[in-house]
Amino acid sequence: MSADFFKSRKSAAVFKHGILSRYPVVFASKTGKDVDGNRVVFLDGYAGCGEYDDGQPGSPLLLSRCAEFVKDYRDVLGFFVEQDRANFDNLERVLKEKGGATKRILRRGSLDEHLPELLATAQGASLFAFLDPFGPALDFDLVKSTLLGRPPWPPTEVLLHFSVLSVARMGRAVHIARTKGSGLSDSDKKIAERLDRFLGGAWWQDHFARVDDEDDEQRATDIAMEVCSVYETRMTANTRYRSIRMPVRPRPDLLPKYVLSLFTANSEGAWHFADALGKAGREWAVAWKEELLSKGQSPGQASLFGDTPLVTVDGYVSEYRQTWISIIADNIDRLLREVGSFRLADKVPEVYGPTLGQACTPDVRAAVKSRSGKAWVNTGKGDFWKEMFRRP
Repeated sequence: MSADFFKSRKSAAVFKHGILSRYPVVFASKTGKDVDGNRVVFLDGYAGCGEYDDGQPGSPLLLSRCAEFVKDYRDVLGFFVEQDRANFDNLERVLKEKGGATKRILRRGSLDEHLPELLATAQGASLFAFLDPFGPALDFDLVKSTLLGRPPWPPTEVLLHFSVLSVARMGRAVHIARTKGSGLSDSDKKIAERLDRFLGGAWWQDHFARVDDEDDEQRATDIAMEVCSVYETRMTANTRYRSIRMPVRPRPDLLPKYVLSLFTANSEGAWHFADALGKAGREWAVAWKEELLSKGQSPGQASLFGDTPLVTVDGYVSEYRQTWISIIADNIDRLLREVGSFRLADKVPEVYGPTLGQACTPDVRAAVKSRSGKAWVNTGKGDFWKEMFRRP
């Protein structure tokens, strides 16, 4: 972990925190409704120190605020795990001072160590697990067998941080060491073992065998993204789960640093997660532009008068919304040709396409209404994403 990680929140973190400030509210509202006592547990398995040095909230405070938002109709418990002593001490203080009245359990140590208590605590409650380690620190079996292996009811969902940057760097390093013919050093062996544990086996090595140049960051990142896709497929194989993934970049012209993957068994969960992604992505678009402005760089073309255009969410949406609507409408039309009748909530990544992380539900609704009664049957009203789409 970098010493200055918590000094300030970068644009890539804005995306993640935009999701955490929204989606857990939806999860608690939807999944806690029919649970005995309306019980919901939020797990933050790698909680960190609670907030950034500049006062911006970290994931523990964001989850606590979500719990506060639904406290009148849901009984939410926050379960926070942090291994680093200094971070844990700070986390305790921050949650005591700013975490509100939400019930919470704080444990110092590893997630593996405290998972039995978490599972016992969450028995009979719906569980939202946020797993955001520094690099590939997770155990594949812990996620698949233990968390996703919980009984179908009450629901469980896992939002997982897959570090593309770390997997690319570590996978490339192990492969280059192997090509030198002298065998792996003890350090390289530890890296390989760590990736094996995280990815659920040594299968990833075949992918990185295609790295020809140890300095080719683009190639290594592309392969790490492939590995992430296979990882999600392996994680959901023979389960009731699907994954919705969002690559996150510091800004659009840079390589992705990580992927946020939601593992959910519910179509409605996938739909609302995509909506949260769109709203968070708009905040990210403003954040990366503001970062450039703070460094004296322009995020885009200046006006005719030479001044820099004001960066706002509304301005971003106004500029791109019609393009999003058109893309989504074309995606729906193509899906109807390829698969016939379907529900939007069952085809979330395909419906959004490249607009995932930018567009949200009102934009899909507008796309539906733009061709309603002409190309397909659906009014775009109410919970239109639950209804069957078909041609007239």
